[in-house]
Order: sequence, then structure tokens, then C-alpha cells
Amino acid sequence: MRRAWAGIGVLGLLLAPASQAASLCVDPLAVARALFEAGIAARFLDAPDALLSAEFSRAMAGERDCQEREQGVCRLDYDPWLDGQDGDIDGDASYQWHAASPDSGVVEVRFPVWGQGHRTRLAMRRQGDRCWRVDDLVTNRGESVREVLARPVP
Repeated sequence: MRRAWAGIGVLGLLLAPASQAASLCVDPLAVARALFEAGIAARFLDAPDALLSAEFSRAMAGERDCQEREQGVCRLDYDPWLDGQDGDIDGDASYQWHAASPDSGVVEVRFPVWGQGHRTRLAMRRQGDRCWRVDDLVTNRGESVREVLARPVP
């Protein structure tokens, strides 16, 4: 049920008028929250492009295309939020912003998976349109999803 409500929230965000979507993008915590909710409502690779930097979006699209072409896993064989193939997020997430510069920073997302604390970091970049977008996800184990997606297909 939790995933269903999160999915409804993300769907509302994506269908919101452009002015509402634009106001969301000025807050890196709101962008991170929307990506987290989208990621628990559906497959991580299907995250809305509007929440991702152009580079991260292209890397995700390349992995989706590869998985479709290969009819299976290419580079990313786990859910980055769970940092594994199985698990349940069984509590609320908390978000903390760490600015690195006026145009970059990290949102730390903390949440429980099967009762164990998880910390995922979202590298954020402010784009030319002044909107914040996710440029990378670093898993609980410290693995960069962008680096995983840049590897050659095994």
C-alpha cells in the first residue's frame, strides 16, 4: 500500500502544471524526495527524467535499452535504493542537504530496510534552468550508480 501512495504522489507531481514542477525543482530536498518516492513505487531505472541531470538520464536510458535488447540484466543487477535484489523499506525516509557549492551538493537519504538503517546519497547539480537535478546515486555500500552504468556490458 505504501508503494501505491508513493506512486500516486509522484504521478501527481509529473502531471502538475509546469509552474508547480518548476517550483519543486528549486529545492534539492523536494527533488530528492520525489526521486525516492518514484524509486519505491516503480523500478529505479524508470525514474522520471525531469528529476535527473541530462547525463544521468542518458546513462539510465542506455541501461534500460540494454536490458530490453539483452532481455535481462546488463550492468545494474540490483535496486540501488535497497542496495540489493531483495528488501522492503519499512519506515519513513529522512532527508538532509549538504551544500558543496552554490550549484552542487548532496542529499543524504536515510531509511530502514528490513529494520536496518540505510544511507543513500544523491549528488545534486543545479542545471542551467536553475533547477536542481540528481546527477548520481551512491548506495549504502558506497557504490556510484553512474560509475556502474559507465562500465562495459559483461
